Amino acid sequence: MTRPSRQIPTRVAAIVPAFNEEETLADVLAVLRDTDRIEEILVVSDGSTDETVEIARRMGVKALHLRTNYGKALAMSIGVAHTEADAVLFVDGDIMNLSGYLLSQLIDPVLAGEADMVIGVRHRGWLLDAFHTRFGPLLSGIRCLRREIFEAVPEEYLKGYTVETAINWTCGRLGMSSQTVVFHNLRHVVKEKKRGLAIGLRARYEMFKAVFLAWLALKVKRPNLQRAAVRRKPVPEYINW
Repeated sequence: MTRPSRQIPTRVAAIVPAFNEEETLADVLAVLRDTDRIEEILVVSDGSTDETVEIARRMGVKALHLRTNYGKALAMSIGVAHTEADAVLFVDGDIMNLSGYLLSQLIDPVLAGEADMVIGVRHRGWLLDAFHTRFGPLLSGIRCLRREIFEAVPEEYLKGYTVETAINWTCGRLGMSSQTVVFHNLRHVVKEKKRGLAIGLRARYEMFKAVFLAWLALKVKRPNLQRAAVRRKPVPEYINW
């Protein structure tokens, strides 16, 4: 059912925050380019030291390169700040087995006004799927949402691993609706493979700790939402054009 009280988004920009994704990025971008509902693609390299930026530019995709690894949340913010689209599709650069059909399940409900945000989660078995979609945590990096949801996220939560938790919370605070879609066969490169076993395990521990503390803080403190009229303009010196 559509939501007549809000203007339905008409344009979707795909934003790909990427850190050293040369092994998978070309496949991700090929699927995004072949998806009709996506009008714009923007890769934000979060301090990559491999061929991430060159791959994007060779494929004719706009790419911004951060001079150092500031974290996924800043990369997402920079991507949103550099598009005028009223809906954004976030896709991690290390996703594997992506398809246009999967993307349409995220995009179509938002453009039809049936949902304000749609989150894609990877299949983990029917029992875990049921628990995950009902109780979370919904930390997936592949999701489509109205622009104003992201722009309302409290500034202090646009950092580190807390961004997806804050987006979910903000969507609820705004009284907007969200849906969850389970994706079968979708995979991604795990932290342990990307950064090495010891560093990857440490990063995973830090991620879950940050997510839990952010979830708890949002429940207790209930910070003010960012004013939707204020567009974040990340400091230009972050970017190496």
